[in-house]
Amino acid sequence: MTYGNLAYKYDYMDEKTVKEKKRNTSVKYAPAKKNNKSRKRLKRGKKPRKQEISYLGKVACVIVLAVSAIFMIIQFVEVNETQSGLASAKKQYNFELSVTSQKSFELEQSIDLSKIEKEATTRLGMRRPERYQTIYLDVKRDDTTERTADEVEGLSNRAAKLFNSFISNIVDFFSI
Repeated sequence: MTYGNLAYKYDYMDEKTVKEKKRNTSVKYAPAKKNNKSRKRLKRGKKPRKQEISYLGKVACVIVLAVSAIFMIIQFVEVNETQSGLASAKKQYNFELSVTSQKSFELEQSIDLSKIEKEATTRLGMRRPERYQTIYLDVKRDDTTERTADEVEGLSNRAAKLFNSFISNIVDFFSI
């Protein structure tokens, strides 16, 4: 068993000579109509010059691309740092919110109305209001609103929230 190359062996020199012959035969025929400048160049033996970018131009292009890439990377890093800071701040806020709600619940549980009334009457010298001191207000029904669970949690609201979150995720993904 051989471990060599299994590719066909071509004579590469023959292919080069065939290509050169084709090039030489195509030059013998008159070229398509071109402007006078290109004909004069061919007659003098000079090849028409291709539009190439100079070495300095290539270096300038590389420098511009490198600077723009560095700028984009810096912006991406700043955005990611800002987003991570925002996420940590949101976590801290949610934690503090839960602690606050827990403390308010504990405070409500610890409040005993009879204890408060006893403290108000003994230490502060307060007493309950008399009948003539009580004022009643008549509030019209137009000042109140009613919202049902369907209005708040309905299918249309869920679809709107889903669409808005989809759009915001797309914007977040493509923005820097």
